[in-house]
Amino acid sequence: MHKTANPDSIKAFLKDLYLTALQPALPENAMRNVQWPEVPGRTYLLSVGKAATQMAAAIHARLPEDAEGLIVTRQGYAQPGFAPDNLRIVEASHPVPDATGLQAAQTVLAAVEALGKDDLLLVLMSGGASALLPAPADGISLAEKQAITRSLLHCGAPISEMNIVRKHLSAIKGGRLAARAWPAATHMIAISDIPGDDIALIGSGPTVADSSTCAESLAIIEKYEISLPPAIRTLLKTGTLETPKFDNPKMQRTNARLCARPADMCAAAADAAQILGYEPLLLGDALEGDALALGQAHALQARKLKAEGRKVALISGGEATVTIRNRDGRGGRCTAYLLACALALEGEAGISGFAADSDGIDGSEDNAGAFLWPGILDLMAGAKQARHLLACDNSYLAFKDADALLMTGPSGTNVNDLRVLLVEQP
Repeated sequence: MHKTANPDSIKAFLKDLYLTALQPALPENAMRNVQWPEVPGRTYLLSVGKAATQMAAAIHARLPEDAEGLIVTRQGYAQPGFAPDNLRIVEASHPVPDATGLQAAQTVLAAVEALGKDDLLLVLMSGGASALLPAPADGISLAEKQAITRSLLHCGAPISEMNIVRKHLSAIKGGRLAARAWPAATHMIAISDIPGDDIALIGSGPTVADSSTCAESLAIIEKYEISLPPAIRTLLKTGTLETPKFDNPKMQRTNARLCARPADMCAAAADAAQILGYEPLLLGDALEGDALALGQAHALQARKLKAEGRKVALISGGEATVTIRNRDGRGGRCTAYLLACALALEGEAGISGFAADSDGIDGSEDNAGAFLWPGILDLMAGAKQARHLLACDNSYLAFKDADALLMTGPSGTNVNDLRVLLVEQP
């Protein structure tokens, strides 16, 4: 049980809870028993995402001896010491795609088009893949795709809407990779970073038939008033960029399965909290919406539970959103959520917690997330200063000033965010 007002002790306690919750989502654990089809021909491995090298390492010893392929991960996310001779490793940009990712995508497309009916395209997919493997559809440039991606990131669109748009602007997403690999079989093993675990949205579903449409993409673009080049608008309006559907003959030799989900992380957090003497209260593993509103709502719920005399761990997963007002601001959705939560708690005694991205990086900074405890606003120079930093998208700086950043480095997995508020009687 947690009974101390010492910030260092609180932070160590909460960090241990976070790391414990991650265990079932780490590839070395999640992929221990995964299987894939055996084929008489070649196996080409494509592993892409923030957990790409870790996923490949987890099954590398079980691959056919003649297997070869490509790993594409975020810069700085490659697993140290893993450098197999038969797999090339590329580190590309995230969340905005770059030329390195484009070259990797072109390599992949050339490789899969050389596969035959006796071969297998084995795809390991984790969050971040949409940006890491960009292949703009015919008539779209990388620069145009980068601009649209930035607009989607800044407007506060949920990942589901972002990926619907990405699918229709790509030569590789929305099932197109499987179609390009046909007549080879395709098998995808994925770690879900999508609220609701829709496997067609993970990495924008490069091997999964797509049910979304060009019309939906246009509606999302219009909803957020995103600037779109006239030529791309015409391609969407005419249906030229439509994705392969379930009845497409080239989508009949593809299948996909999940090996880790946000729910696994949340369940592990609940189990750990219960062992520590808290009543676990799971608010959901797929929460979305505005990060600030979510933080305020959870703070009010925590105060209510404390008033009832309960000792509770409020646990939630999912992916909140932040509408960016200051392009030069420093902070991610986890620090924004937690700062809004801290302000709503107003230093309430007996409530501590954390919010962190399971991949180890909150947004584009170097922290996984941040910690919260009753006296934290004082260390931020007071509530007025904390509100100012939140208003100008500098939540990272607020927690840095309080020495309250949760730092882990890349974790090797990605199952969205974990938020935990511990409520007890001081």
